[in-house]
Amino acid sequence: MLEHVILARHGETEWNVAGRAQGRADSPLTAAGIEQARALGRTLAARGVEHIVSSTLGRALHTAEVVAAIVGCEISVDERFVERDFGELEGRFVAEVLAEHPEWTAVLRGHDPLAVAAGSESLHDVAQRVLPALEAVCALPYRHVAVITHGHCLTAVLGALRSGGDYASYRHGNCAYTPLSVAGGVYVVDRWNVDSQVLVAA
Repeated sequence: MLEHVILARHGETEWNVAGRAQGRADSPLTAAGIEQARALGRTLAARGVEHIVSSTLGRALHTAEVVAAIVGCEISVDERFVERDFGELEGRFVAEVLAEHPEWTAVLRGHDPLAVAAGSESLHDVAQRVLPALEAVCALPYRHVAVITHGHCLTAVLGALRSGGDYASYRHGNCAYTPLSVAGGVYVVDRWNVDSQVLVAA
């Protein structure tokens, strides 16, 4: 029976460095992002992870492949863990968008779970598809599983699990992670955005 799920963000990408909104679009990992993934792999190996579930987007899957090579486990994919759809904002430079449309800060920075731009998902929408995916992870025949996903997915899930607040406070750095304890179908979240380069006791 599953005891722990570790939710992690992918490694740094070229668009992260450039300050562009990625969403469903994709961008390759940087050399630093690959090193971050290796650090995450060492952390997850030390925490006894037995299986990895990844978003289908390339940046997450590449991160998962690097991690799995260190952990020594298999990867499965679930498209429900893909990043938030940013609609017309995808690919645009965040600083330019916010200068032109300050009202979209709530979307791009993840403050408001209901905020949307044209064609985008809200964080509430994201949580509605990711939470059932998390339940599917709990049905896997392992005790410790890691999920490699995306920044706004993590924001949406933690906001939902912790019943609101400023969702932006749940943002994660590249390859930062959140350990969830699972007991009786209830997720216990006591810390988040943990640096993967600093080993923290389970």
